[in-house]
Amino acid sequence: MPDVPRCPTVSCGILPLNPDILPASLIGGIQMSVILTIDASSSLCSVALNINGELVWNTEEQPRRHAQRLLPMIDDILADSGISRHQLDGLAFGRGPGSFTGIRIAVSVAQGLALGLDLPVCGVSSLETVALAAASNDETASKVLAIMDAHMGEVFWGQFDVIDGMTQAGGVEQVGSPELCLTQASEFGGLLAGDGLSLAPFSELNSAYATIQPEARIMAALADREWNNGNFGSPDNQLPVYLRNSVAWKKLDEQPSLLKRN
Repeated sequence: MPDVPRCPTVSCGILPLNPDILPASLIGGIQMSVILTIDASSSLCSVALNINGELVWNTEEQPRRHAQRLLPMIDDILADSGISRHQLDGLAFGRGPGSFTGIRIAVSVAQGLALGLDLPVCGVSSLETVALAAASNDETASKVLAIMDAHMGEVFWGQFDVIDGMTQAGGVEQVGSPELCLTQASEFGGLLAGDGLSLAPFSELNSAYATIQPEARIMAALADREWNNGNFGSPDNQLPVYLRNSVAWKKLDEQPSLLKRN
């Protein structure tokens, strides 16, 4: 039987969880478990599977095709790993902020699988994922300001402290104009990361991490932290984080040219 062609892959791999993905402070406390992490909060569609400390992942650049690709990617990573859905212990998803449509897709998939398989669930911050991706590349980092393009002339941002290689929230996640965020970013004194930095108002900041988007393989480290801290729970209690109200999202839905970027 010929191989079925798959969509272009940004990255995929298998490796033990180590300080490049999971900070050393967590490795000793990992409980033997099989955790699936999914994310669709940006133009990337990504899945990661932590099998007792070994991480398998697949990331695809799939703007506007998350609904078509997410479940097949889950099935592929499980099949390639020799794991059935019934062997999963928990499921984590990118809760946002980010693409409204992408977040809804990830939440729906996570809730559907969790309810069908009776799995505990945990939502993970997209902004914190961006922050951890940057911090994992800089051992001297003590704090990160993650900035994501929110479209409609706005950005999402959040500050995160870095302790023993792991991020933790250092403030409230926000949405607003790039100019408002720039005031904080210009005086921040830590790492700046996220695709929001590619917008014109941030052009003089010259961050090395301006292309980072949320990705399940990084999000998996945050999911492990939440699993070890007992923060997985009922799907009904794990809610998406949009930051925008429904009126703002309705305006976005009415602008096809902007939706194409999601």
